[in-house]
Amino acid sequence: MGHPAAGGAEAVTHEVLRRFVAQGHDVTAFGGAWPGASGEDELDGVRILRDGTQTTVHAKAWRRFRRRLDSYDRVIDQINTIPFMTPLYVPADRRFFFIHQLAREYWWRETRGGMRLLAPVGYALEPLYLRIYRDTTGLTVSDSTRRDLARLGVRDVHVVPQAISTEALEELPPKPRGPLRLLVAGRLTPAKFIEEGISAFAEIRAGGTGAVLDVIGGGDDAYRSRLERQVAEQGLDDVRFHGHVSEDEKYELMRAAHVQLFTSHREGWGLVVSEAAAMGTPSVGYDVPGVRDSIADASLLAPCGNYRALARVAKSLWADSDRYKRVRQAAWARAQTMNGDATAAAFADVLRLD
Repeated sequence: MGHPAAGGAEAVTHEVLRRFVAQGHDVTAFGGAWPGASGEDELDGVRILRDGTQTTVHAKAWRRFRRRLDSYDRVIDQINTIPFMTPLYVPADRRFFFIHQLAREYWWRETRGGMRLLAPVGYALEPLYLRIYRDTTGLTVSDSTRRDLARLGVRDVHVVPQAISTEALEELPPKPRGPLRLLVAGRLTPAKFIEEGISAFAEIRAGGTGAVLDVIGGGDDAYRSRLERQVAEQGLDDVRFHGHVSEDEKYELMRAAHVQLFTSHREGWGLVVSEAAAMGTPSVGYDVPGVRDSIADASLLAPCGNYRALARVAKSLWADSDRYKRVRQAAWARAQTMNGDATAAAFADVLRLD
């Protein structure tokens, strides 16, 4: 919790854990540290322990907890690329795992420097080490991930509803029909393929459609520089990079947008898709795991990596005002059902908490 690289999966986890605390459970969360981080902390009643780096945190967890297992009634192994291998040292009746998505493409897009040499190894080993969890009860947020795991022989996996902390608009005011205002939101990292969103925007502009694009999110400075060069080279003077913004600013930009372009090639769940929907803004994206689950409308999906098709989907949605209203209403209504209470209740059922 609080890690600079934390994303949607960590946000959902905290929403669940703080509710467990409110119900009277003692909860400890363990994760990696970063420069300046404290080794122990507390947030909303959740005890937080930090130790190790991205490459050593798993060994640190094993050393810390294998002799203290009697202190814990349940152990949830949160898998984010590399698991903690709890089936090797936690009894089956007390262990569970929580995973948003398989890493797959992330191995190629997110490894840096010399670590890129390990990407083929990680890609090849992922199906093998996930099979270790065949006798462990799992939780995930999308049917896409459940099916991915089933293909590996990991079949005791429960789909729990995704949680968002965004409070949906109480009413859905009409959007002005001016120039198409597009949005790309999320961490600026190569795994999000944001360059394809910019290319889709360029296609829309080339078609003679007046449009603007807002890009919000912090992340990889080198990747942002690459995106800014792309914008300059293509002469896209209506692209605005806002960087990391406050939650209020993010929601204001989401409300102002007409359509969000979501270009990930794999997700557990597109959290910003649901957040934008809560603000009355529909999203278009690729027909890939997690994205198809969060958008939930096949007519809003394009083939993976085909930014030209993505541009056509966005343009056709905006061009048909009646259809746009229907799609927008459905997305907003769905977002209203997504909350931490429902997710925590589903978690508690799977974990058999009293």
